[in-house]
Amino acid sequence: MNPSKKSKVYHFHIEWEDDYFFTQVKGKCICLLCHASIAVGKKGNVERHFNSTHPKINTEYPANSSIRKEKVKQLKNQLVRQQSVLLQVSDKTKATTLASYKVSQVIAKKKKPFEDGEYIKECFVEAANCLFEGLKNKYEIMSAINANRN
Repeated sequence: MNPSKKSKVYHFHIEWEDDYFFTQVKGKCICLLCHASIAVGKKGNVERHFNSTHPKINTEYPANSSIRKEKVKQLKNQLVRQQSVLLQVSDKTKATTLASYKVSQVIAKKKKPFEDGEYIKECFVEAANCLFEGLKNKYEIMSAINANRN
């Protein structure tokens, strides 16, 4: 590549949300209707995807109408909810894995065999029965501990 040529950087434009049902997630242009991503976020690529993949949207939701803006808002909220559900599940599994590692670290520091880990996890389960008795999400906490028993 010629060093004097600059590579072009394309940026997402906020008006593409209402015009083409696209939004930006982590630097990528994502279609709100089919969740497809566009390789290069140029207006031509976004417009081509919208016109070829979703040709009936302009008749159902006319351009610059309030129902179109409401639909864009609804689809954006739906995308955010989908992403947050995945993050919540990921956080729970990370927490149980981290707890297991902490127990293993204590066992290693005490120079005990790792078979003691099963014994300690049984102690966790029994203690959780007593400690979380009044909590509404007791069974959720217990299942997180039990899932990590293997």
